[in-house]
Amino acid sequence: MYIRFVVGTDDEDHRWLTGVVTEARFLIERGELQPYEIEWLEATFAWFNENIPCPPFSSNEQLKKGACWFKSSANEAIAKIWEIVASLKENDVPVRLLRSSMPGKCLYEDEFQIVAEERKKL
Repeated sequence: MYIRFVVGTDDEDHRWLTGVVTEARFLIERGELQPYEIEWLEATFAWFNENIPCPPFSSNEQLKKGACWFKSSANEAIAKIWEIVASLKENDVPVRLLRSSMPGKCLYEDEFQIVAEERKKL
């Protein structure tokens, strides 16, 4: 099973929704967060950079068409994402949890995640 956290409502097409890490960065860039929230998010992003491989988006054009999905076994990473979700919800950002046994064509895979070209229906 794979899971993905996206920003949006249930009536929006999941393929066009932003992931929660990207949305958190947008909030920082727009100046919509308090300094303590920014500090906490930056520390959380640093944890991901140290512990989760970054798919090679810059060297693989096909990956840019995909979306990151966590493997259900990536427990620590998923727990960190839930913390980001809580922060977004505190800032009135709607978040959806998507689950799929096969979210689409796998373009990249590591121990924690896949990047998939998403299907219309999950």
